[in-house]
Amino acid sequence: MQIDVQKLEKSEVKLVIKLSAEEMKAYEEKAAEELQGQVKIDGFRAGHVPLDVLKEHVGDQGFLGATMDIAIGDAYEKAVHEKELRPVSYPKINITSHEPLLEFEAVVALLPEVKFKKDPTKLTVKRKKAVVEDKEVHEVIENFMERSKKWTDVTRAAQKGDRVEIDFDGFDEGGAPLDGTASKNHPVVLGSNSLIPGFEDEVVGMSIADEKDFWITFPKDYHSKVFQSKKVRFHIKLNRVEEGQKQEANDDWAKEVSGDKEKNLVSMKEDIKVELTKQKGHQEESRLEEEFLKVLMEHVEAEVPDALVEREIEFMVKRLKEDMEKQKRNWEEYEKELKEQGKDLHKELHKPAAEQVLIRLGLEKLMEMEKPEVSEEDIQEEISRLLGNYPPEFQAMLKERYAEGTEGRETVKGAARFKKLIRGHTED
Repeated sequence: MQIDVQKLEKSEVKLVIKLSAEEMKAYEEKAAEELQGQVKIDGFRAGHVPLDVLKEHVGDQGFLGATMDIAIGDAYEKAVHEKELRPVSYPKINITSHEPLLEFEAVVALLPEVKFKKDPTKLTVKRKKAVVEDKEVHEVIENFMERSKKWTDVTRAAQKGDRVEIDFDGFDEGGAPLDGTASKNHPVVLGSNSLIPGFEDEVVGMSIADEKDFWITFPKDYHSKVFQSKKVRFHIKLNRVEEGQKQEANDDWAKEVSGDKEKNLVSMKEDIKVELTKQKGHQEESRLEEEFLKVLMEHVEAEVPDALVEREIEFMVKRLKEDMEKQKRNWEEYEKELKEQGKDLHKELHKPAAEQVLIRLGLEKLMEMEKPEVSEEDIQEEISRLLGNYPPEFQAMLKERYAEGTEGRETVKGAARFKKLIRGHTED
C-alpha cells in the first residue's frame, strides 16, 4: 500500500492511498466471505458458493462495491495508524480510480499542533483576598430583619412597604380577557417591584374594598413574547392591607431567626462573616479560573479545524435547548425571534465556540506538560464541595456517584487536577 500525506489548511490532511494487486486480491476474498453469508443460491450450501457463481449472482458492480467498502475502510485505518495521525473527524472519501487497482483520497481533520507564544508555565493570575466588611454583615442583618417583619392588619390607605392582597384581571384594548393576567387575593409587598413596572404604584393610596381600572404597557423585553410592549387594561380590587413592623436586632431576635437557643447577636454576626468569607472564597476561585483560561487562550496558537468548531457549536446549541426547556421556553419561538432580528444562531456561536476549542486545546497541552497529580484528600475535598449543594438527606445517596471506578469519580478527579493546575499558576 502506498500512502502519500498532503497537508492542507486548518489542520486537515489529504491521504492519497494506492493498493497493490495482492492487497486487492485479499480484499476480494474478504468480500466473498462476507457475501457468502448473505446470499442464498439454489443448489449450493450456505458458505460454499463458488466465486464465479457468487459474482454472477450479485453482479460485477455489486461485488466491486462490496470489495471497495472493505478495502477503503481497512486501508484508511491502516494508513492512519502507520502515519501516527490523530483524526478528530470522519474522513471525506473520494475514489480516484478502481481499475486496474483501487486508488482513493481521504481528507480528514487532525488534532492540531498547539504552540504557546510564551512559556505557559510562567503564566500567572493574582488572587484577591476575600475581605468581608462590617457593612456587608450589616446588610445581611437588615435583610433578615426585613424578612422577619411582624405583619398586622390596618384599615388605612395602602402605602409603599405595606403587604397587600389584591384581585386583578387583565383585558386587551378590545375588552377581551387575557389568559395569564388574572389572580385572586394575590399577595405583594408594595415597592418590591415584583409585578410589572408601574403596577404597584397604582395600588398605593387605595383603601380596602376599593376598585379601579388602569392601563399598563408591558416592557419590550418581557419574558413572554405575547405580552412584549403590549398595552393591557387591568381591573383591580384591594382586599387587605398589612403594615410591617421591624423587630429590634438583639439577642432574642437572633435566637428566633436562627432557631438556636444558644445564639446571640454577636455570634450570629460572626457566623454571617464566616459564611460571607466562604462565599467570597468560592467566587474568587471561579474568577481565578476564568481569568487564567482567558490569559491562556491569548497565548495559545493552533490551526483549529472546522470539525472541532462545528462539534462545539452543536454542543452549545444542545445545552441552550436544555436550558430553555428548564425555563419552559419554546425553542421554535426563540429561533423565530432570532430570525426577525436578522441573527443567525450558527454564526453567533462560531466565535465563542472557536475560543472554547482553543482554550481546551491549550489546557490539554498544559496538563500534558505539567502532569498535576491529585491526592485522595484533593478528590474528597471536591466531592464534599459538590455534595454541599444538596440537602443532607440526599448526600449519602449521591456520594455513590463518586465511588471508586465510576465515571463520576473520574470527572471529579479531572476537576481536582484542573484546580491544582490553577493553584500552581496563582500568586497570592
